[in-house]
Amino acid sequence: MTSNPRVIFGKRPAPHESPKVGEHLILDKSRTIDLENVPLNGGFLTKTLILSPEPAMRERMRDPSIPSYTTTFVVGGPILGFGVVVVVRSEKEGFKAGDYLYGLTVWEAYTVQPYVDGMFLLSSHPHGHRLMLAPGRINFKPEEWAPGTFDMDSLALQVVPNPNGLYPLSKYTSIMGTPGLTAFVGMEGIIDGKEGETLFVSSGASAVGSMVIQLAKLKGMKIIASAGSDAKVEYMRSLGADLPFNYKKVNYGEFLQKNGPINAFWDNVGGEALDAALASITAYGKMAICGTSGTDVLPPSEHYRLKNAYLIMKKCINIRGFIVPDLIPQYIGKFFEVVPALMAQGKLRSQETEVEGIENAPQAFTDTLASGHEKAGTLVVVVARE
Repeated sequence: MTSNPRVIFGKRPAPHESPKVGEHLILDKSRTIDLENVPLNGGFLTKTLILSPEPAMRERMRDPSIPSYTTTFVVGGPILGFGVVVVVRSEKEGFKAGDYLYGLTVWEAYTVQPYVDGMFLLSSHPHGHRLMLAPGRINFKPEEWAPGTFDMDSLALQVVPNPNGLYPLSKYTSIMGTPGLTAFVGMEGIIDGKEGETLFVSSGASAVGSMVIQLAKLKGMKIIASAGSDAKVEYMRSLGADLPFNYKKVNYGEFLQKNGPINAFWDNVGGEALDAALASITAYGKMAICGTSGTDVLPPSEHYRLKNAYLIMKKCINIRGFIVPDLIPQYIGKFFEVVPALMAQGKLRSQETEVEGIENAPQAFTDTLASGHEKAGTLVVVVARE
């Protein structure tokens, strides 16, 4: 028998509470697995190589009665997130031993995929009891969720090319994964920047923000970008940002007033950054709202209140909030045609900070949520090298 540690979702944090290791995210080292004989039931067994802690996972920790854009985690079930796995054994057509896969997976060392084992849980909900498939997958029925809720569990694992040493597998969790895809579809479908225009990117050192900077630079745009540490400022500069700044040392409004105006805004933060962008943007400017990290872990009483919302009408500003599935059908083909080639040519790059061991995955997730942490680039958890 082989040890099979996993990370459990222990309880729901209060709204705007930062998740805590040992309370909301719990390492469970009690389980084992027989790699040679565990029943696959027509599926396949995977070994987890890399996990990708991402801010959007915090939204899945809310109570299901709170409407939002995504389905929720199941209390007592494992944490689910994007990662890279390798197939150990398979009974499923299209998946063979040795295949690398990227997509949504259980935060555990080994998993029989898909992650449904025939047990059932009942969860209370305003619309009655909701049936859930243990160990964590929701049996999604649109009528039981608020309109616009996306079934995250539908993002199945997909076979990805073996890089054969040309690039690390961790690239699938950043530039060639969900963060890179988010940046690409938003830039293509919303910003649609032109040479000579100025783009402001908040949280520009994040996985999504760093990709936005590079894509915009390839279009010939001038880039203003913000982050919360000097190390991140230098990282953004290395990616091509013309005017990177530390918002903890100079506020958004002052910097944009001095270096604007801007023609477009990519927002990963909200709050004061959005307010300053509204003041600085030109008439008919475009805004892609991709995240709200500036308020996600604050109680409503501490949320920044917009002062410049009236300018949306005055300047005829085009603002669109989006999640990546909105634009995937239109642009995923172009993404896989363009991005790997640009990466191979050295025109797109990413930085990943590796954290060793699944036992450190809970802390890596809380670090990812921490505004202004010092680490530049994407935090990834290396569960196994092969």
